[in-house]
Amino acid sequence: MTVVSIERDGPLALVRYDRGGKANALNMEAIEALTAVADELADDTGVQVVVLTGTETRFSAGVDLEDDRLWQKDADPVVRSRAMAAGGRMCERWLRLPQVTIAAIEGAAIGGGAILALAADFRVAGEGAYFRFPEVKLGMTLGWSGLPLLSDLIGANRAKRALFTDQRIEVQEALSIGLCDEVSAKGGAVDAASALADKVALCPPAALRMTKRSIDASLRANWAAGFEQDQFYLSRTLTEQGG
Repeated sequence: MTVVSIERDGPLALVRYDRGGKANALNMEAIEALTAVADELADDTGVQVVVLTGTETRFSAGVDLEDDRLWQKDADPVVRSRAMAAGGRMCERWLRLPQVTIAAIEGAAIGGGAILALAADFRVAGEGAYFRFPEVKLGMTLGWSGLPLLSDLIGANRAKRALFTDQRIEVQEALSIGLCDEVSAKGGAVDAASALADKVALCPPAALRMTKRSIDASLRANWAAGFEQDQFYLSRTLTEQGG
């Protein structure tokens, strides 16, 4: 089974992530596949807008806590830290894509899945979709570039509340606070995202890419990059030790 697929249609590309179960959680196989697809698209000069989606009922329930390839419990600290940073490398690739990106979200976008959606330029969510960031409750920090992305989108106070209370942010609230950009009918997120992509693709490609690059250079600097990988590793290992 192909975990991640790409459907190209002129200047548009639709990327589907479907693990075929397990709540569409992100295991190492999925993370590596999504990273590889981002690398492939980065070199595709014919594609100008990318829509990223999960299944028809769920974007992603977050990182797979049962996949030892992600956690490497018996490995030395350097190997463990690098394994735990795989999701961060994936999100960084999606953040740096030269194309405009739109996440089409149905159902749950939780933890690492929600961070992947935040890495897109826009988010379109179907009715019934929601966001959750349970990392702090689980004894981890919000890694994968999620902390600056969430804080920049909804502000420091709302980000703290979402993180410290494991808040379930329903789609209408997400729209009102800037966590998503558009709400569609349930099941219609991909169609609505594709309609937005059609409008964006009317821009001349060079101007589109240069403008995105210029805006991101000033507004998407990851101020947490210097320490978030280490914090994620340390918080996880301390939690395992009962700290």
